[in-house]
Amino acid sequence: MQLAPYLFLLYNYSVMSFLSNLVPKLKSLAVAVAGFLQRLAGAIGNTAFWGKLGAAIKGVWEKLLERIPAEKRHIVMICAGGGAALVLLVFAAASLLMQKSAGEAAPAAVSPQVVIPPEELFLPEEPDFVPGVMLERERRTAWTAEDAAPYWQDPLKNGEEQWRQRVELAIDELLERVP
Repeated sequence: MQLAPYLFLLYNYSVMSFLSNLVPKLKSLAVAVAGFLQRLAGAIGNTAFWGKLGAAIKGVWEKLLERIPAEKRHIVMICAGGGAALVLLVFAAASLLMQKSAGEAAPAAVSPQVVIPPEELFLPEEPDFVPGVMLERERRTAWTAEDAAPYWQDPLKNGEEQWRQRVELAIDELLERVP
């Protein structure tokens, strides 16, 4: 008795149940975010609120900086940022767990089982033929002028002066490096 088809069906069912529960959770999260943004937009319109908040934050920030020695401020700020990130992650995890426990009261929708034929699960066999491979090319014993033409550039075609300048520049650079 092979267990692979049964394990596949079990895995498929667990993934489908996860996906069917994911959609309502995403919808409720979107509604919560929209409500938060509406409340935030109302608070942003109140300029007196922002002035008081800015003054309070500035006062707390100045008092905090006075208490921390200058050489340790960098490390303290990194630790505070990491702690704030950790608090946000814990808050997000707690809210997801609370939504999960609230969502368990409602009956979960049963997803229809889809049977995938075994032919679609595996790749077809490779063909038996292998194309020929040329491991190396035979070395030429003699070159003709036509064979060498693509690789040859006449140095005197555009004049001797540019080549002389290049050579003198290379020699100057080498001599400057000599101790």
